[in-house]
Amino acid sequence: MEIRQTPASVAQRLLWMIKHYRTDFGALSCPLLCRLTGEVDADALDSALSALTARHESLRTTFTGRGARLAQVVHPPASIAARRMDLSAEADAAAAADRAVRAELRTGIDPTEWPSRATLWRLGPGEHILCLNLHHLVTDAWSTGILFRDLGILYAGATGATAQPPPTGWQYTSFVRWQQELLDGDGLRRHRDYWRRQLSGSQLPALGDAESEQTSTVSDVPATSDVAVDLDREAVARIRTVARTQRTTLFSVLLAVFYHHLHRITGQDDLAVASMFANRSRPELRQTVGLLANMVLLRARVGQATTFADLVGQAHAAAIGAFTYQDLPYQMLPLDAVQTGGRRADDVLFNVMTEMDHRTEAGGVGFELLVPPGLGSRFRFELAVAPVGPTDLRAVFYHRTAAYPEADATAFLAGYADLAARLATEPHAPLRQASG
Repeated sequence: MEIRQTPASVAQRLLWMIKHYRTDFGALSCPLLCRLTGEVDADALDSALSALTARHESLRTTFTGRGARLAQVVHPPASIAARRMDLSAEADAAAAADRAVRAELRTGIDPTEWPSRATLWRLGPGEHILCLNLHHLVTDAWSTGILFRDLGILYAGATGATAQPPPTGWQYTSFVRWQQELLDGDGLRRHRDYWRRQLSGSQLPALGDAESEQTSTVSDVPATSDVAVDLDREAVARIRTVARTQRTTLFSVLLAVFYHHLHRITGQDDLAVASMFANRSRPELRQTVGLLANMVLLRARVGQATTFADLVGQAHAAAIGAFTYQDLPYQMLPLDAVQTGGRRADDVLFNVMTEMDHRTEAGGVGFELLVPPGLGSRFRFELAVAPVGPTDLRAVFYHRTAAYPEADATAFLAGYADLAARLATEPHAPLRQASG
């Protein structure tokens, strides 16, 4: 197999550019982090990592050039070996591993040389931590779930099992060709027309103090922080019930709570909120590893909703439309249709993490997918809701500390959790009555 050079995608070119020209953009690690329990065969794990890299072209793709000439260089499959670090002699091996993982994720990856770096830390005879650290140019959150599943299957195969992962569908370079065909044809006009109609006259949320952030930042990268809260379990059950009875998704219900919370804080009635979509509407892309995730803007006319159920309906309609037209790269959205108030369109972000299997067993070893520590968010304000086990939900609010002090962030998140519980209790009550 020979080295192949192909054009980069629109998202890759944007990520490359803003990393070089925006000093506040932050780290670009997008790791696969796992806890391994049981008797780990490190050589078999290296074989699995090598097979994983052979299976997914993105994991052996480097970059050359810049701007519109940025290109991907796909390399032939090669043997991959994780660095092996023994922490079992440490007084607190778990704390030492946490420090080591954080240090690894702070250490940049040069995608012109190689897009990944693997490390295996041994905490004791029955516990290891594996980090396959990847540059964001070659992966995204959806890809992490694919890689976690495939790694377990390939490890089992390396230890003698016969299981095989499902077909990969398109490799990332096929997506790039398809995207270019879409943008060269009538698809670009159709997508832009939809987004102009959808966004015309909407407003970005005026959350936080942008002027304070500009005047108080003393380093190249503004300080960020996060606060988290587990939503009340009974409230989560009611939220899921609202989603079923409204024939919509958990995402739409949680987004509707976010809209109303922003409305209460800002007083704005017509809001456009950014969100990251997986951008895998084509079945050929469901098993593709690469940077496919794309940002969309979701609009709701909060002032026109009389009940929470009405607002959920608006959120559902916005999400369905965005799903249909998510293929248009974010930087091609007609952002002149939105009243920005001098803010960036991605200043306020809302995400619900995909529910996936976080645990599996392969070759006699337990694999558990971990949340990487200390990555934070590249955005000024991001509310992310993530499944915790089969029933619970955890909300995490990432924020720039200069624009939104810690106390305000804690109050914001507590208000969201409280509002979610009350709105889900009486979804058909008038909004003013239900939200208090």
